[in-house]
Amino acid sequence: MTKTISYGPSPSQVGDLYLPEGDGPFPVVLLLHGGYWTALFDRYQMVPLAEDLVTHGYAVWNVEYRRLGEDGAGWRGTFLDVAAAVDALADLSPAVDPSRVLVVGHSAGGHLAGWVAHRSLLPSDAPGANPRVIPLGAVSLAGILDLAAGDADRAGHDLTDPNTPPPAGAPVEPRADLIPAVSKLLGEGAINALLGGHSDSVPDRYAVTSPAELDDSGVPLLVIHGTADDVVPPRYSRDYVAAKGADAKYVEIPGANHFDVINPATETWKIARPWLADRLPH
Repeated sequence: MTKTISYGPSPSQVGDLYLPEGDGPFPVVLLLHGGYWTALFDRYQMVPLAEDLVTHGYAVWNVEYRRLGEDGAGWRGTFLDVAAAVDALADLSPAVDPSRVLVVGHSAGGHLAGWVAHRSLLPSDAPGANPRVIPLGAVSLAGILDLAAGDADRAGHDLTDPNTPPPAGAPVEPRADLIPAVSKLLGEGAINALLGGHSDSVPDRYAVTSPAELDDSGVPLLVIHGTADDVVPPRYSRDYVAAKGADAKYVEIPGANHFDVINPATETWKIARPWLADRLPH
């Protein structure tokens, strides 16, 4: 059973709730899609993972959020939306157990999954502070967990060419009507567009949105990256885990590209799904 539910007034403040057979309450996996935080891509690229998880007894909350190219996106809106989507699980459905929440994100969503894992550490005036729901674990699939490092590389700058073809293996086509508008936003990179400045001009924003700049939260984080990823280099994940230590585990998938890591038929999911199960109370 799948139902689309709004968690706010914006058209992008919605999610699809998948429920397995039975009465529940079920543990829930919240999915966060990628796309350089832009509106070129949406939550439907995560549907194969949602369908796999629900067959294994999880409720799945596959959420949308305001992305670059939409009104209100970026700093602070994107982060407020993701936080609101997570906290909506507190009373979303009696079939969902808000004490057993796991988060999985891909690419830009991998960054957001890492950020969700650190929300309890945020100062009270930061977007997303004072969470109602704290996950038991989070998975970053090919994410940029150090925003300052991604900003230094002007990550996403290649999208400034509206004729750039979509990356190999992309499960959905980008929204053609938004390509011209989004390409104009990314002249200084996607992270500059997301946070409204580079890391040296708005360091306070990076300090509350980049997992690399936040202390260990105690929420376990699994970081997975393919060695053949030519969209987000695996060194982002590798360097993050090397710096963070105990709370983060890094797994590199030989030969996997940027989108192989969200294909439930690949080696990635044989690692990620058991890791999620291990996080749940017995």
